[in-house]
Amino acid sequence: MKIYLFLTLMLSGIVFSQKIQLKKDKILFNEKEVGILKSPYRDHFEFYNLANEKVFDADLKGVTLAKEQFLYYLDMKSADGKTTQIPYEVLVTSFKVDKIVAHQLAAKYHLFNENGFDKAELEKFFSTPRENLGDKYLAAKANSIIEDNARKSRLENIRSLYNPRLGSGGEILINNGSYPAKIIGYAKGYNCVGFSNVGPCLEVSDLDGIKVASMYQTQGIKTYAVRTFDKNEFTFTATRPYAQSDYAFVNEFIANLFIQGYTLEHQAYYKNQELQDAKVADAINRSINLYDVPGYLVEKSGKKTEGRITIWFEMLDTERTGQKLPEDGADFFGQRVTIKKQLPGMNSMATKIYDADSGVHFCVSPNGNEECYYGLDVKGEFMKKLQNYGSMHGNNFYFYRLIAKENKIMLLQDPVELQKYVIKTDLQPKGQMLDNRSNDKLSEKLADYLKDCKSVADQLKNESLDLKKEENLIRIISDYSKCKK
Repeated sequence: MKIYLFLTLMLSGIVFSQKIQLKKDKILFNEKEVGILKSPYRDHFEFYNLANEKVFDADLKGVTLAKEQFLYYLDMKSADGKTTQIPYEVLVTSFKVDKIVAHQLAAKYHLFNENGFDKAELEKFFSTPRENLGDKYLAAKANSIIEDNARKSRLENIRSLYNPRLGSGGEILINNGSYPAKIIGYAKGYNCVGFSNVGPCLEVSDLDGIKVASMYQTQGIKTYAVRTFDKNEFTFTATRPYAQSDYAFVNEFIANLFIQGYTLEHQAYYKNQELQDAKVADAINRSINLYDVPGYLVEKSGKKTEGRITIWFEMLDTERTGQKLPEDGADFFGQRVTIKKQLPGMNSMATKIYDADSGVHFCVSPNGNEECYYGLDVKGEFMKKLQNYGSMHGNNFYFYRLIAKENKIMLLQDPVELQKYVIKTDLQPKGQMLDNRSNDKLSEKLADYLKDCKSVADQLKNESLDLKKEENLIRIISDYSKCKK
C-alpha cells in the first residue's frame, strides 16, 4: 500500500517526551531495549516481548476515497485472539511506518514503556469496545464514490447547458441557448507559489466588479481552497494542477463555481442586497425603536391625536457591534416623533412630525403596558451637547421615557442609555440629568435643582443617597411632591 506521509503528517496534541527507537528488530524506549518488532511482509507488524513471545499483531490497512483522499487504520490482534481496530495517526515526524506505529501505540495507548509491555494496559486496550473501522471506511468510500459521480454528472450537465469557458481577454463566457456567447464575469490568474495562503492563485469577478471567488493552493497538488464573497469556504479538486495560463483549468473551476451555486452576472449584487435586507430586519427586531405602533400624542395645548407612532431612539446595528448612538457627529436619535392618522372617509393617512422641543408627549402600549415619552432639554449631558455643537446642531431636546409622575414633578429615563435618569419639575424649563457622575456631584446638582423644597434639598446635602438606584429617585420625587402640595 502506498503511504502518502507528506499528506498525513500532523501535529500531535499528546505530550510524549520519551524517545522510541527501532534498531534492526529491537524496540528501544529511552535507549532501553523493551521488545521486538518484526515485519515479515509490508504493512504487517508483529510485536514480541524480550522472551520472544508474541504479544500482538498490527496490520496497517486503508481505503482510498475519491479526490485522492485516504483513510488508514490499524487492525490489531492479541496473542490470545482478541481483535480491535484504531485509526492510524501520525504523531511523530518520520517516513518509517514501523516507527510511526510503535510511537502511536506507546504515546497514545501506553501499550509498552521502559519496563516492557504493560499487561494491564494491553488488557484494557483489547477489552475496550470500538467501531469497525474497516466497515466504516468502506461505507465512507461508497458514499465518496456516489458523491463524486453525482458531482461529475452535475459538471457534465453544466458543461452541456452553459459551456462556461475563458475568453482571450479573461472574460468568462457561456452559451445559454443563445449566440453569440454571453459574458458573465472575468477571471484573473496569478503565479501560485507553493502552499501559500497569502495571495490567491485565481480570482473571479462578476459584471458588477464584485470579487465572487478567490482560489488558494493550500490543500494539495490538485486540491484548492476557495473563498467566496458571502464568506463561504469550500475545496475544489481539479483534474489537473493549476497553471496561470491554463484555460482548461479555469474552465473547470468556473464549472465548479456553478455547481456551488455561483452563476456570476449580477447574482452577488442581489445576494448582498438580500443579506443586507436580512441584517436590517434583524436590527429592527432587536432595536427599541417604534415603528407604526398604535398610540396617541398630546400637544402643548392639550390636543390629543390618536394614530400610529414612529420614532428612532437608536441606530440600526446591522453588524451587531453593540453601538447604539453616534460616536462622532450630531445625535439626532430620539429627537423627532411621527404620527399617522386615518383621514375620515378616505383610505389615505395624514402624517405629522413633532420635534422634542415642541412640548408634546406621546404614549404607546407595545407590550400591553402604556409607556409615555416627554420631550425635554436637560441640565448636564455636557459631552453630548459638545458633540452636537461641534456638528453645528444646537438642538438638545430629546424624548425621555416616563418612570413616575407626581404633583409638579416627573422621573424619566433615557430609553437607550438606561443608566441615565432625568428629574423634571414644572417650575423649571429644563430637567436635571442624573448620569455617570459620582453621587456627591449628582447630589449637589439635584439639591440645587430642587432647592425650592428645602427639606428635600437638605436631605440630598446631608444624606449619602445612592442616586443610581431608581427606588431612591422615586422616593425623592414623592417627597418633593408632598412638599409642594
